[in-house]
Amino acid sequence: MEIAGLVRDLTGLEQMLWVIGGGDVVSENTAVGMKEPEFSNGYVNIEAEQWHIHLNADSVKGVQFVEAEDHGIPFLYYVRFSDAQGETLFRVYFPNPYLDDHDKPAEFQPEKLKVFEDFRDRHVGRDGIIFAKRPRQ
Repeated sequence: MEIAGLVRDLTGLEQMLWVIGGGDVVSENTAVGMKEPEFSNGYVNIEAEQWHIHLNADSVKGVQFVEAEDHGIPFLYYVRFSDAQGETLFRVYFPNPYLDDHDKPAEFQPEKLKVFEDFRDRHVGRDGIIFAKRPRQ
């Protein structure tokens, strides 16, 4: 699966939340000071001002653009990267159109949703990337 273009696009967006892991331990990281990702010897180095990760690009076997129902706000919007077993490697959350800049409930902000939709429309259908709607769990 080719993820270079998508990762480059995502690192270019401000106000994203990068959540590393998906099991018993996760790390939430802001996109402050994101740098251009580096690709070398099958690895992707993703770096921001206060954190970085090294990702074996070959371990990514699935990418989903997700609209998920949530408890406190209507929906969450993110991109999920998963391994061959379907386990989450990391997620990248888009600014939520139902929250203000301080993560407090706000009136719907269509310009925030448009960012997610533009990315989704540009990437879904390429290299096996899909769109998924997830009901509240």
